Amino acid sequence: MSGWIVFCDVPSAIVELSRLAAALGRTIELRPFDLTEARVRRERGEKVAWVTLEPPTDELLAELSLVRAPLPMALATCGADARALQRAAALGLVAVDDLAPLLAALALLELELRPPFSLSDRALEALDRRRLEGALDARRGADALVPDDDGVLALVRGGVAIRLGRAPDLARALHAIRRLAPDPRPAMPRVEGVEPRVVLDVILGPPRELSDPASKAALAAYDVPLPLEEVCASPSRAASEAGRIGFPVRVALASPDLRLWDHPDLVAEGVENAARARDVFRQVMALARTRAPEARLLGVTVSATSAASALLHADLRRVADQVVLAELAFADPHGLASDDRTCVALPCTPANLERALDALAGVSLLLPSSADRRARISALGDALLRVAAFLHDWRNEVSRVRLRPLAVLVDGSVEIREASVLVSDAFERSLRS
Repeated sequence: MSGWIVFCDVPSAIVELSRLAAALGRTIELRPFDLTEARVRRERGEKVAWVTLEPPTDELLAELSLVRAPLPMALATCGADARALQRAAALGLVAVDDLAPLLAALALLELELRPPFSLSDRALEALDRRRLEGALDARRGADALVPDDDGVLALVRGGVAIRLGRAPDLARALHAIRRLAPDPRPAMPRVEGVEPRVVLDVILGPPRELSDPASKAALAAYDVPLPLEEVCASPSRAASEAGRIGFPVRVALASPDLRLWDHPDLVAEGVENAARARDVFRQVMALARTRAPEARLLGVTVSATSAASALLHADLRRVADQVVLAELAFADPHGLASDDRTCVALPCTPANLERALDALAGVSLLLPSSADRRARISALGDALLRVAAFLHDWRNEVSRVRLRPLAVLVDGSVEIREASVLVSDAFERSLRS
């Protein structure tokens, strides 16, 4: 295997890469990292990899991955954590955390090996088979893994043994390729019937984080799934709207300064009558004033009660033209404590969204093994794509949208229970210019 151009912004890694490549019988060209040259080389169809010490920005990764090339770009971020590797994979790069796994990944890419990895491991020692456990989909296949000198594993193809690397490094390379989205990214969808003036009236102004009601007003133009709710500025209005919506209802503080994901005690679920709605209004407002005397309080939102099977936190931001990165995490206490999260680059196919969701440890809560699995993926994907389209259309004016939580309901539908739109300084810049 040869012909790879490896850009390296870690001088000390050049010597080690050369040594590792020589031990594997590999020829690579090492060059200092230059974004323009890396882009040009990929546009020519050359095989490009990159070694870096610090995790690069998502914007840079997206820019590199958008260049059309026969093979995906490989990235080694030395010592990177799982979350950084996950984001890089979501943005279209084969990402590993060290140099030896990078060389194994380059060989696998050039051999055009893709999941499912049905490689035969019968010739390997038990220890190496255990190290590869979970990385291979089957233990037999057309290509065979065999032990070679110095503990290196080789792949036999056409009677020729191609040295890949040691079993732990090969396993990390296989997992990196498996994390890569298998389908090409589609074009950003366009939501029909959007009235730009309606959105502009909400977001126009200085850089700020919009309140939940204002954020939902902006997103509503894109027909995102929102609960039936009303903002109420008085106890009597809260009781009246609760009766109109239908008991039981959910009563929650409405404020741009006190977010419910940071103050869950400012939400009351299952309010069953008008008297209770008035009492909850007074209690929530009093508690909010005590907690943050300077906070802006709009009142409360009264919304219809809906049973959720899973609650997600979704953080979406645009990282390149036609690319929005969405980080999804479970919003329940266990999910928050375990940092159970995944990433997906939008727009994406349903298959790629399902692959990203399957990376969650608690995916069975979100996508039970039942007939409605596909319907849930479709509903969740539609909601995320509509928010991505909003971010794309207002890419200069809006920097981020957070949905906390995004509820997956028992019937398979979804609803955005609280939203936060972050407005950029675009309007201020336009005034100065």
